[in-house]
Amino acid sequence: MAYVGLDGLLMAGVNIVGVLGPKKSHNMYHDFKKFVIKRGQNYIDYDELDEPQLIEKVKKLDIDVAVVCSFNYKIPKVLLEATKDGFINVHPSMLPKYRGGNPYSRVIMNGETETGITVHFMDEGFDTGDIIAQKAYHIHSKATMGTLFNELNFLGIELLLKVLQVYENQELNRIKQPVGEFISGNGLGDKDIFINYNKTAEEIERFIRALNPFILASTTFRGNLMKIMRAEVASDAFSIPHPAGTVSKIEDDKFFIATSKGLLVPTVLQFGSFFIGDSKDFLRIVNPKIGEEFR
Repeated sequence: MAYVGLDGLLMAGVNIVGVLGPKKSHNMYHDFKKFVIKRGQNYIDYDELDEPQLIEKVKKLDIDVAVVCSFNYKIPKVLLEATKDGFINVHPSMLPKYRGGNPYSRVIMNGETETGITVHFMDEGFDTGDIIAQKAYHIHSKATMGTLFNELNFLGIELLLKVLQVYENQELNRIKQPVGEFISGNGLGDKDIFINYNKTAEEIERFIRALNPFILASTTFRGNLMKIMRAEVASDAFSIPHPAGTVSKIEDDKFFIATSKGLLVPTVLQFGSFFIGDSKDFLRIVNPKIGEEFR
């Protein structure tokens, strides 16, 4: 979103006086800095977000408002107060639902039919500041993390530009977010990316789409790590019952994995470092047997 956001602001003629990227230790630091400098922008280096040198540098730039399009760190109060009118964030969900670092995956996993974009003022919490504007978005039945990511990035910059146009002439709306517990959009840890075959085939198919293509749903077979990029759901009405996670049926061009309800049919996958291919490749090269287990 940071790349789309910066280019969108530049193309719209917004006056950008400086750009903050990730910390130097972040794996995207050099790539993003190069991206910013190539566009003739003032890249601001720092070690910590509350360091006096950074705060002083930001204050000297005489900034009206800062905008955030993807940032991995909590912004301290001293930095939030270093601009005239604070910080505005673009978040890819309909806040207060799905606060956190990966609402893209979470909404698909949970079978939501709608998500959206929220532009809001930032406070010291994560995605808890006053709402300025929101735009809803319908989630397609075959949406992946990647398709949703792309759609919401562009929707986000459109909404941000509308907000900044209003900001040029008048005070922005501030709607307080309700207090309470709301469904989370937190990021995924290493253990969260493995398929749980005790869930239903429909839930697992959503899980696979929710991690495609940036993370990828994982499983193991015969001790080899396997990534599944795409799968289908089939009824288990005409198959012999098998334990969840086992190969329950094999046809000429596809194989079926038992779940708690329904059968999962992987169609695009990566098997260890051996190959990336479809179900036909898996059957031809690996030759799975009925009853073998995916873990």
